[in-house]
Amino acid sequence: MERQNRILTVLATVLLILVAIVVFGKAPEDDAGDPDAPPKRALFEGFEEEDAESLTLVNPSGTLTFAKKDGDWVMTAPKEMAVEQRRVEEIVDRFASLEVQEQGFDGELAGFGLDAASRVEVTLGAAGGKTLTAYVGRDAPVGYRSYIADKAEGPALLASSKVGDLVRRTADDFRSREVWKVSMGSGRRIRIEESGAALVVRKDDHGWWIGDDGPRAAERKADDWLTRAGMLRVDAFEDAADPAAVGLAPPAGVLTVEDDAGTHTLELGTRDEAGVYARTNGQVVRLGPEALELLVRDGWTADALMPVRRAQVDAIEVTLGAKSARFTKADGVWKDAAGAETGKAETLLDTLFDAIADRTAAVGAPGATWGAITLSEGTTRTEKITLGQEVGDGRAATDAAGGPPFRVPAATIIAVEAALN
Repeated sequence: MERQNRILTVLATVLLILVAIVVFGKAPEDDAGDPDAPPKRALFEGFEEEDAESLTLVNPSGTLTFAKKDGDWVMTAPKEMAVEQRRVEEIVDRFASLEVQEQGFDGELAGFGLDAASRVEVTLGAAGGKTLTAYVGRDAPVGYRSYIADKAEGPALLASSKVGDLVRRTADDFRSREVWKVSMGSGRRIRIEESGAALVVRKDDHGWWIGDDGPRAAERKADDWLTRAGMLRVDAFEDAADPAAVGLAPPAGVLTVEDDAGTHTLELGTRDEAGVYARTNGQVVRLGPEALELLVRDGWTADALMPVRRAQVDAIEVTLGAKSARFTKADGVWKDAAGAETGKAETLLDTLFDAIADRTAAVGAPGATWGAITLSEGTTRTEKITLGQEVGDGRAATDAAGGPPFRVPAATIIAVEAALN
């Protein structure tokens, strides 16, 4: 049993080491604590990650340059484009902490992948025009390390970590696959256009609406749409594609979002089972089929009677025919019109939260007022539904915040009346 425990302990330790290698990209030092290990030194003495302002990678296939602008890394050559921040940051971070053995290796540089035809030249730029350059060769056969030289003429040095896979990347490997920066929190207008038909959904202080004078839109639908839009990622970059040949001149569909950061546009073109061609920020890309789901223009009409923001509501007033009630909240306690504490307000809010309305059927003017439901949030916002004449199985109603008349089913009115009893 003791032997089994020792074996399990060893296996667990090995597993932790492997996890650390996968997660952090660095292996533990083989020679930690070894008095006979060759002395080491920092590759870039005194350099800190936050010092970096530029990065240049010179590969046999070409040169990539990056610069920090307004706190973010961008690619500046072979052309300017957004990049995945972590892809650049992990290179800067790794080289800022990289150590090399002071004793170099004998032999031709080509044997270590450090000849001019094979190596990657890495240059970090800092403030004041300071630059630090190193040359990355092939990976060492053991120890999760790479061969490096801090001079073009060598010698080859053994680095404390493997860095070849970080610097031997193409421009596409660095490019940001974020399609656009849309914000669910600050989104205020969505336009969905396809084949000449368009849907506009806008937001004001009272919620989401369809068009400038249409009914309420479902808030959950709008939030979900913006969330999915923000999660779109590029499947492939198609720089060589002719926009006209892939349905983008003109586009078959256009998605537009306005938020606090400005206006964002995504054009959609030719589609197939694998996805769709798209154009964003001037570049042609391929997106997955989930992008096409954002073109759906039905199912946006809200079926909730009214928005119920429970945390903000501090006054409720209800009139249904001859029956009426008023509740106010202070210091977290609800009281009725007589000033007595009551639990009816919470019950009523539960009912209103689940209450539905039919905004899809055409309804005429409500006529004479039969009732009203008002939710107040201090003096800053009020939501009010006014009920009028009977229309089929229910009553015609209007929303003080806007939109055309609609129908409130009898079942909703009955449920609200029951909550007052």
